[in-house]
Amino acid sequence: MDVVPEEDRPPVNVTHWAFQLMVAIGTALAAFVLVHWLGRRRGRDWSRSRWFLRAAVAAGPLAALAVEAGWVATEVGRQPWVVHEVLRTADAASTSHGLWVTLVAIVVVYIGLTVAAVLVLRSMARRWRDGEALDLPTPYGPQAVRT
Repeated sequence: MDVVPEEDRPPVNVTHWAFQLMVAIGTALAAFVLVHWLGRRRGRDWSRSRWFLRAAVAAGPLAALAVEAGWVATEVGRQPWVVHEVLRTADAASTSHGLWVTLVAIVVVYIGLTVAAVLVLRSMARRWRDGEALDLPTPYGPQAVRT
């Protein structure tokens, strides 16, 4: 680090912690899959246990967090360069004032999509709980009990 001028050094702590978070989450998710797989090989079905279902639900957001941490490690780690010794980040950043409008529009669209997805999933769950969806042809819904 003594040969690199201070203005050319990336913020090492942010890069380090983002990378460590990404690796830790990836390792935890791989261990979760391995434990589940080994359990299945030994005849245990953990898919009905509360802790397994909670861990499975947490796995989705954790995977997204790991992807974001990897992105932070990559992008912050390359600072202050976009292209090493060719283009600095400050020179590549846009000065356009209309970018905020685009950002707000994208955020509004994604919030709307999230709300719609939650409403549809809650409606499907309610119908399945009430037994209304048992007659519908669906590959992922609960199966009707045949007596």
